[in-house]
Amino acid sequence: MKIVFFGSSHLSAIILNSLVSAGIEVPLVITKAPKKKGRGKSESPTSLGSAARDMSLNLIEEDNPNSIFVEEKLRETNVDTFLLASYGAILKENILGIARYPLNVHPSILPKYRGASPVARALMNGDKKTGVTIFLMGKGVDTGDIVRIKEIPILPFEIRTELEERLFKEAAEPVLSVLMDIDKGKDIRKISQDDSKASYAPKITKEECKIDWEEPSSRVEGKIRGLSYHPGAFCTFRDKELKIFRAVRREDVHDMGHPGEILDTKDNITVKCGEGAVEIREVQLQSRNKMEAKSFINGYHIKAGEMLG
Repeated sequence: MKIVFFGSSHLSAIILNSLVSAGIEVPLVITKAPKKKGRGKSESPTSLGSAARDMSLNLIEEDNPNSIFVEEKLRETNVDTFLLASYGAILKENILGIARYPLNVHPSILPKYRGASPVARALMNGDKKTGVTIFLMGKGVDTGDIVRIKEIPILPFEIRTELEERLFKEAAEPVLSVLMDIDKGKDIRKISQDDSKASYAPKITKEECKIDWEEPSSRVEGKIRGLSYHPGAFCTFRDKELKIFRAVRREDVHDMGHPGEILDTKDNITVKCGEGAVEIREVQLQSRNKMEAKSFINGYHIKAGEMLG
């Protein structure tokens, strides 16, 4: 079985590694061009680009996957199955038309959470389950026919980066199942998406990352989990930005304190919300490194009664 693989992030690399380990041939990998990073502005390849090189796979690093150059290289492979995962670009008809099976791995149960931030939105909304959908790409964004769905429970206290990694590891099984069916010449069952049940997961904005302590603890906890570790939910503390990466609800706190008030610093930092409270366990103060709440309490002499903005 041969495929062409499109991706960029370390999540893409998780799937690519699984496929190569399972014996899938990948004559071509397409990823984004290296970006200049750091003080020296040296070029840094995508995580997928690095993984492809480590596996000695043919690689194209190109920001425009719809260029004539990419199209010609794809046609030269004579491969009719494409797989896209965590790529960050939309393939146009000139590219999609080359493949009989232009497959995409999406980390939600489509048609729920079409768009750029499905895992973050699921956590921010307090969902108890999510999943991965393998679908056929078409003209619309995440609107193509579904060929596999795998539902996955969201674990308590799981943050976005952890859930994303687990989802892409779990995706290997349904992806391989579809590819094996294609390789055996089986008819692939296609299910049209019900647009009336669709919801969207747009890119996270800076404004959304600000914590509103007037909200109930469930919403505050969901925002913190959904935005960790990047871009990170934040508030203000002593006139500086404070990012909060891990927090859990304290449903035993009711009438005491005002929203944003630190109620307790015994082990972690308990902060009052509009309803209930959250117990903060990991933070990063502006221009400082991430640290556990206990280290933050001791290092900055945090006291009950102080306010988070």
